[in-house]
Parts: sequence; structure tokens; C-alpha cells
Amino acid sequence: MYIGYIATVAVIVFLSIKLGKYVDVIDAKSNISGAFIGGVMLAAVTSLPELFTSLSAVWVVHENEMIIGNILGSDLINLAFFGFMLLTFTRKFKNARFSPFYYAAFAVMLGMYALVSVGLYLADYMQITWFSAVSPAILCLYVLFIDKMPKTSEAADGKRDEGITLKQAVIRFCVCAVVLIGASICMTYLTDIVSDKLNLGKTFAGALFLGVATSLPELISSMTLCSRGNFDAAAGNIIGSNIFNFTILFVADVLSFMPNSSGIYLLNADSQWLLVIGAVAVVTSLCMMIVKNKVKRPVGALWGAQALNILPPVGYVLYLLISTGIILL
Repeated sequence: MYIGYIATVAVIVFLSIKLGKYVDVIDAKSNISGAFIGGVMLAAVTSLPELFTSLSAVWVVHENEMIIGNILGSDLINLAFFGFMLLTFTRKFKNARFSPFYYAAFAVMLGMYALVSVGLYLADYMQITWFSAVSPAILCLYVLFIDKMPKTSEAADGKRDEGITLKQAVIRFCVCAVVLIGASICMTYLTDIVSDKLNLGKTFAGALFLGVATSLPELISSMTLCSRGNFDAAAGNIIGSNIFNFTILFVADVLSFMPNSSGIYLLNADSQWLLVIGAVAVVTSLCMMIVKNKVKRPVGALWGAQALNILPPVGYVLYLLISTGIILL
């Protein structure tokens, strides 16, 4: 069981590295904006594990409580590791600039956290037949996000990775995406087994085992982009994936019409902490980008941004300590 979990994680890591490489090639050899490539194309693919594990939680293992933990846990992990990656690549991060569109994207993300809070705390009042009114509202916010996103950029120079053509990069990108779907479904089965064996709560198991494993595509592909100095596309991947993850709640909620199935907006201590710490991580990341873009002194901008990048990883560690009972609040 544990060997199978580790093997599945290894497959996801390998595919994620390849996805990051192919996205960087597409960014270099096309005139599509880095924000769109990272925020839509790569984000949709690297969020496939969250999508298929959430659907499997509804239809296969019938553990709806895992879904909120999976989505909110993945979003918190994404921001935590993005902060850690920027700390790791300090030298290349020195000259990084982020698209101003990401300011609006973070506002959308905060709006989605607010909607999920309404869904959790006012679940009985939000119910429409078998699903919550919150879910269509999340979908509408995502559609607005995509509509306002910049689609094109200046002509690409085509100098990066000349050993692979744009067509080859797109085909290989699609193949990796298909294989990633199979690995995602396996991950749900394995997480359910592990959580039962270790007697863990389903929300915590979703946030820890599913959240970590299903976030690997975003994290590894973004790390690949950061190592190449493409911080804008890496940011687009993380932000786009987090926003796309919320729309998975819509899909899972609409499909949760199984007999005797509970809703997906299930409030407990773990989901409460994920909401609070996740929202703080979003605000911190937004402030980091503003500092990096707006502060005119390069040294001041770098270290001010890096000071803020420390906070999301600290927040995730704090969540783990609270959830495991090491810190009692």
C-alpha cells in the first residue's frame, strides 16, 4: 500500500517536471501570454489530480468530507511551496516582475474563500435541491476571471529549448496530461486506505495526503519554471491552479446526487483553520507581488518580498501542528 502511494507520487513528480518544461517551451515559442499559459493551460492540467480525486471521493469511495480538505489543503500547500520556491531561487528572483493582472486574480481567490465560508457556515440556507447555491457562484467568478485574463503578449523570441518544436511541446504536454489522470484516480484509492489504516479524519487526510500529492504537479512544474527564471508563468500556474481548484467544488457538488450522499460543504475544525490560514496566505502573497513590482530600490524590493514569502510556509506548518494536536487552541 505504502509502496504504491510512493510509486504514484513518483509518477506525478516525473510528469510535473515534463509539464513545466513543455510549458516553458510553449511560452518561449508562441505569443500567448505567460499569465494565460500558466493560469489556464498549465493550471487546468496540474489541477487534474484535484479534479479526479474529488470526483472519486464522491463516486467511488463515498467520502465527501475529503473534498473540502483536498481543495483548501491543496491551495494552502501551493502558496506555501511557492513562497518556499521564491526563497530558494533568490538570485534569479531578484529581477522577477509579475503581471499586474495577478492583483485582480488574488482578489478573485479571496472572493472564492468568502463563498466557501458562506457554504460551510450557512450550509442549510444555501441548499438548492441536492447542491449548494455557493457552487454556481464560484463557477461564475471563475468564468469572469478567465474572461478578464490577458491572452497574448509580445512576440516570443523562440530562443529557449530549440531542440523541441512548438508542435512537439504541445503534443507531449497533452500526453502527460492524460497519464496524469490515471495517477490521480489511483491516488484517491490509496489515500482512503491510508487514512483508514492510520485512523485519520477524512478532512485532515484530504488536506495532508491528497492535498500534498495532488499539489505536486503545480509545485514541481512551477519549480521547473522558477529554475528557468520564468517566475511570471510559475505564478500564473499557482494562482490559476488555486482558482481552478475552487471550481472543482462546483463539479463535485453538482455530481453529489448519490442516494444517502451528504453535501460537500461540511464544517469542522480542520476546514475552519484551512479557511483562515489559506486566506491569510493569499493576502500575504498579494502583498509580496505588490512590493516586488512597486518598490523602486531593487534590494529593498527583493528582501521585502522575501520576508513576506516566509509567511505562507509558516502558515502551513502551523496548520499541521494545530490539526495534529501539537498546538492546542
